[in-house]
Amino acid sequence: MSADETLLSPFNFAVEIELSGLGGDEGLAQGARGAFAEVQGLEITLEPTTFREGGYNSGPRQLIGKSSTQPLILKRGLSLDTAFWDWIQRCTDGTFPIPYLSGTVRVYPPEGASGDGAAWRFVNGIVTKVRAANLDAKAPREVPLEELHIVHEGLSRESL
Repeated sequence: MSADETLLSPFNFAVEIELSGLGGDEGLAQGARGAFAEVQGLEITLEPTTFREGGYNSGPRQLIGKSSTQPLILKRGLSLDTAFWDWIQRCTDGTFPIPYLSGTVRVYPPEGASGDGAAWRFVNGIVTKVRAANLDAKAPREVPLEELHIVHEGLSRESL
């Protein structure tokens, strides 16, 4: 196990970000990694569309309409480089084009459990909220990112 993996081992979720190629991501780190204790928002909602079809008398037909996703909320995290903070700064400084990044949230199984875990991929994400950990000289914190919100344009489940 490398030194980086040892540092991230207390966390169950690793997040890797990569350049989207849509512009605005110039100078941002490719393959930046961070780890988080909690991830929320791994959700896709499909809006049903109902219509009545002539000659079909069993009831209205149900089709899949638009899909929507929730913002990803990453809590109590640690990054091994400045890439997440660079991305946050780029999202908040108001420059154009917007720095869309894509990434993968890797879910690791609990220690001692069998299986490979899972991965969720998000595309074209931007940071909408960040909260740094409280600073306290008497009780130093090892978790510099308390909460990071990412809105995105799509979410998919991948196998490891």
